[in-house]
Order: sequence, then C-alpha cells, then structure tokens
Amino acid sequence: MENKTEIKDSSVRNRILWVLVIASRLIVGATFIFSGFVKAIDPTGSAIKFEEYFSVLGIGFLSPLSLFFGVVLAAFEFLLGINTLLGSYRKLTSWLVLLVMCFMTPLTLYLAIADPVSDCGCFGDALVLTNWETFFKNVFLLIPVLFLIRYNSLVKGVYNKSVQWLTVLYSLIFALALAWFGVYFQPILDFRPYKVGMNILDAMPGGNIDAGDDYLFLYEKEGIRKEFSLNDIPMDDTTWVFVDRIEKKNISDKKKSSIEDFIIRSGEDDVDIARDILEDPQYTFLLLTPSLENADESEIDKINDLYDYALAYGYNFYCVTASSDSAIAVWQDNTGADYPFYKMDETTIKTIIRGNPGVMLLHKGTIVWKQLPSHLPDEAQLNDKIENLPIGRTWIYDGSKNLGILVLIYTVPMFILLLTEKTVAAIIGKIREARRKRREKKSSLVSPEKQE
Repeated sequence: MENKTEIKDSSVRNRILWVLVIASRLIVGATFIFSGFVKAIDPTGSAIKFEEYFSVLGIGFLSPLSLFFGVVLAAFEFLLGINTLLGSYRKLTSWLVLLVMCFMTPLTLYLAIADPVSDCGCFGDALVLTNWETFFKNVFLLIPVLFLIRYNSLVKGVYNKSVQWLTVLYSLIFALALAWFGVYFQPILDFRPYKVGMNILDAMPGGNIDAGDDYLFLYEKEGIRKEFSLNDIPMDDTTWVFVDRIEKKNISDKKKSSIEDFIIRSGEDDVDIARDILEDPQYTFLLLTPSLENADESEIDKINDLYDYALAYGYNFYCVTASSDSAIAVWQDNTGADYPFYKMDETTIKTIIRGNPGVMLLHKGTIVWKQLPSHLPDEAQLNDKIENLPIGRTWIYDGSKNLGILVLIYTVPMFILLLTEKTVAAIIGKIREARRKRREKKSSLVSPEKQE
C-alpha cells in the first residue's frame, strides 16, 4: 500500500515538474526571443544604445564596433530564446542563459542606481522599460532560469537531437537576415513614432485640426455609402448624395501628441520652422544626418542628383543636421552642396531614420518614404513630375502585415522540418556514413611507406 502511495506521489510530482519546466521554457524562451527579435529588426538602434553605454562607461574607443555588437547580441539572444523554447541543447542552453543573467542582473542594478542612461534598451524601441523595471524583470527571470538548470533535462526537446543543429542554423540565418535588412534598408517593423504614411503635423502638439475635423460626412452613390472629411467632400460630383453628418468620438484622445521633438531650427536665433516646412503644399526632401563629420559620402552623386531634380521641378530640398556650422562648411566644400542647412536634435534625427545620412520625402506633413541614399533613383529615372514616378508613391506602413510575413517565413520551414525530421535525420545519417566510408577508403589507399 505504501509503495502504491509513493508511486502515486512520485507521478504527481513528475507531472508538476513537467508543467513547471514547460512554463519556465515559455517564460524564458519568449523573453529572449522577443529581446533578440526586436534588436535584430533594428540593429542600428541597438548600436546607438551601445554607443551610449560605451560613453557613460568611459570606453568610447569601442564605439566603432557598436553595430557589430548589436548584431551579435541580437542573434545570440534570439538563438538562446529559440533553443530554450524548443528544448534544444538543454544543458548548454540553460547554462548560457544563466551566464547572461548573471551578467545582466548586476549591470541593470547599477543602471537603476546610477541611472547613467534612460533605459537599458533590452527590448529596443518596441518596449521601453525604466532601469528599475528592467532590474526587477531580470530578478524575476532568474527563478525560471535556475529551475531549468536543475530540471530542464526532465522534458525532451521538440526536435530530435540529430536535427537540432538545423534549427539553430536556420534561426541564426533568420536573425542575421533581419539585421541585414535593417542596416541596408530600414527596419521592416518600425517601433518609432515616425512611421511611413503618418502625418507629423497631426502628431505634433496642437495637431493639425481644422474646424471640420470634428465631423465626418456620409454620402451615398449607387447604393454605396462612404465617409468623407470636410476637405474631401466630392463637391464636383453631384451623383454623391448627402446622407448624414457624423461626430467623431474621442477626438481629443486621437489627437494626443505622439511627437513633441520635431523641431527644425533656422538662423542664429534658432527659430523653429518645422511647421512652415510641414505645412508647405509642395513636396519636400529632407536629407537627415545626425553627424556630417561621420556621414557616408559614397552616394553623394545620387544626393546631388536628387537636389538638382528638386530644383528643376520646384520641390523643396533641405539638409537637417545636428552638426556645427564649421562641419556644415566642410561638408559643403567636400560635396559641393548648395542646398539650405537647418538644425535638429541628434537623437530626434536618429529616431526618424536609421542611417547617416538618410533621405525622407514629405508631402503636406505626411511621410511618403524614408530611404538610404544608396536606394535613391538614378539621375536618368528622375525625368518627370514626382506624382508620375515611383518615388512619389506613399508606402503605407503596415506593421501587422510585415509581422505576419516574418512569422510565416520563420515558422513554415521550422514546421516542415518538424514533420520530416525522421527523414531528414536518416538522410543526414547516410551522408555522414558515406563520408566516413570515403575517409576509411582514402586511408586504406595510403602506401605502407607513407604510413611509416
């Protein structure tokens, strides 16, 4: 009777441990995956944060390696998260995670006490935590991490051991591909306030509210009803029949400012001309560079061609920088720049666009697109009004769609591997066996003299 009771108690205990292991893997794995994923999406943002760390710690000489560290950290965290979640290389992964936590927890305690930077950047711009919140998050994570050190071996991994290296390899390629895209284009997921398609005027303090913005106007045509704002009412099309006027709800909440730092200064008096630029009905190209001293001049011909195009068709072209007047003078001498220069806070520029320099196209305060100079059209392609060219099209940012695409790109191959892992393992086994036989055959063909 006692033996049955002991067996039953042992079974219950094992079930509880099994559940706790799964829960610990989910908590730790999801945290590291999210942290690595958002860093890989925006490695330049991670590099900026590393530069802050190096500056406050007095090791600024490492700043040139900031982007490298940002990419490596993103890929490393993502791999640890995936391995933890899937139960791959359980012992090694658990100890590596513990090693990371043993380094990060004291570091975040120091950041919380000394407060040298505003946030640790653990989750990039996707989720900003205070230094104390980050520290307590790490303390909480230590509990499941220590639990996994002790009991992770009780639950098998999702994938067979023989194919786990493939999941690691694919995860590494995925993370590096995200980082490459973020560096050479722009982050595919934008967690910053300056998204393509948004109207900066609407997001600034005071918004861009007209008297008629409190209402939408409902019209009907051929049985189809459509809502129009005051400025979009089809006055010239009499086939549209007025139906009703609809008051917008919670407009005050919608118009709350999300951008308070878009300030463009001009002249010795630092007059803010941001609204003048944003309210201009003409298209406006902004060459954004946080530091002209460190700006890449390799695509200066494309930048100058774009300026010539803007000049020829009557569009605006300004350079907005945080650099000094002397740095501006040097840039003009080196590049032949003849466009106007204005000033903006360095952090704001880095928030708007990743790259030094970068180009942003505005139309009536709306961000049409953001690009690095290397992706600007050639002079031969700038041969018509902007409305008739691809560069005049607004690329509306759709974060949900982009995230869905990324999830499919990663999960579909992983799911296929899960379904075919036995076949893949058999193929890998045959390849290894064939290699072993070739080595043995080659070794047997070695002459006795050489063997001696």
